Amino acid sequence: MGTPLDATEHELTLGLPEEAESGPETAGIDHALVSDIIDKIIVVIDELSGHPLRPYQLPFARRILESLIIEDSAKLTALWSRQSGKSETVADVVAGAAIMLPRLAKVFPSLLGKFKEGLWIGVFAPTDEMSETLFSRIVGRLTSDRAQDILADPEIDEKLVARGKVLLLKRCGSLIRKQTAHPKAMIEGQTYHLVVIDEAQAADDKVLNKSIGPMLASTAGLMVMTGTPTYTKSGFYEQIQKNRRNANRKGRQQDHFQVDWKTVSKHVPRYKKFVQSEMDRLGEDSDEFKLSYRLIWLLDKGMLVTSDRFDALGDTSMRVVQEWHRSPVVVGIDPARKTDSTVVTVCWVNWDYPDEYGNFEHRVLNWLDLQGLDWESQYYRIVEFLNHYSVFAIGIDAGGLGDVVASRLRVLMPYAQIVDLKSDRTNQTKRWAHMMDLMSKGLVVWPAHAKTRSTKNWRNFRQQMEDAELNYQGPHIIVAAPEVDAAHDDYVDSLSNALYLTADLTMPEVEMHNTPW
Repeated sequence: MGTPLDATEHELTLGLPEEAESGPETAGIDHALVSDIIDKIIVVIDELSGHPLRPYQLPFARRILESLIIEDSAKLTALWSRQSGKSETVADVVAGAAIMLPRLAKVFPSLLGKFKEGLWIGVFAPTDEMSETLFSRIVGRLTSDRAQDILADPEIDEKLVARGKVLLLKRCGSLIRKQTAHPKAMIEGQTYHLVVIDEAQAADDKVLNKSIGPMLASTAGLMVMTGTPTYTKSGFYEQIQKNRRNANRKGRQQDHFQVDWKTVSKHVPRYKKFVQSEMDRLGEDSDEFKLSYRLIWLLDKGMLVTSDRFDALGDTSMRVVQEWHRSPVVVGIDPARKTDSTVVTVCWVNWDYPDEYGNFEHRVLNWLDLQGLDWESQYYRIVEFLNHYSVFAIGIDAGGLGDVVASRLRVLMPYAQIVDLKSDRTNQTKRWAHMMDLMSKGLVVWPAHAKTRSTKNWRNFRQQMEDAELNYQGPHIIVAAPEVDAAHDDYVDSLSNALYLTADLTMPEVEMHNTPW
């Protein structure tokens, strides 16, 4: 079988190494040449698979090849509906690139020289079993009868060697290794030109950033993340949002590729028939159909608050209130544990105008964030801070360190009610349910003036509120920070403690005053 690479230099002739001539060299990147190289590799990819890439697969495939060639260290994301050909596309591109780029490196050393000893690829997934799905497709591509004919062609003359979790193209040096991205796996030390993270929505962010990302450092390599939506944010979700934002900037490449079931159905009639039957069975608005086929992130069911909801509850005309004595305020304290901060949240309450269910509007006035101080110093900082407010009650988690803090503040602040809030799941569920109810009714507001948004406390508050994950365990509601480094929930817990005080405590006698908002 002849190769699709013909006999003129610009059409990328592949003769023996000593006969190879370098392509046109320019001071910058010759994008016409890059496009020509990609065209020829796509022909090889189509030969390997036995059919051309579908129209919705082709842009993603070309962008992977382009990034490898021009060395832009991109972070590509692909959010595709289930069984739409996402893994097939990646497997085809990996197989074709592993064969062709090392050979083209001899023809165009200035452009592709880093592949002269092979293209090195790492295939990752959250578990070893998940990584097998994509890896087995790559193995299938390179061991098929069509692939064997291509590898045996005199211009290719390649030998495939399989060693457990590694595929090696022996003569050109290309390597494809299957690895897990599980948090407990020891995976540091490898070097790759291309890393593929399959089912990236479930990948551990710490492993991705600390262990896998640096594997591309010495090669200025490419990371490709593929997956489907879920209920919670992740590094995959954040990268998608970043790629979408960057796509609106002039001159930026498309780095996010999204394919829902309707796009696939235009080109695969059987797929359309099956998905429509699933729509009838599950319902178009069911969680399962939204996640698998409509590509809708259900963050409102997996996160305490979405970014849009957080913005909606912020008052852009309101700044942090440094002092308030006109009416009683409620305070929530989350005592520091290990690397966490002690966070104090002060909330104004509109005592005079409860809604029909007896719920009050709350406004966050200020935060105190204490980190790195011994507790003796923290007590006095807390008292000094709260002396600027007319404190009605302070809610503190009971148990452990919370008991000690509550006892000490009773001595230092005898004029305020110190409320021990039980920390068992039943009582925590009551607090989270109350907080979620208030937010859903728009009865929790926080300052969002431009000058306030520039402060460290506000940025920490926003980050922790948007990071907080919502889980339902039987009858219980669990809200907590994701289990990754640098994720905390001190501001979230502190706010919930303050808000819950108005659910159980008797309304104090207050005088009517104008508010500053």
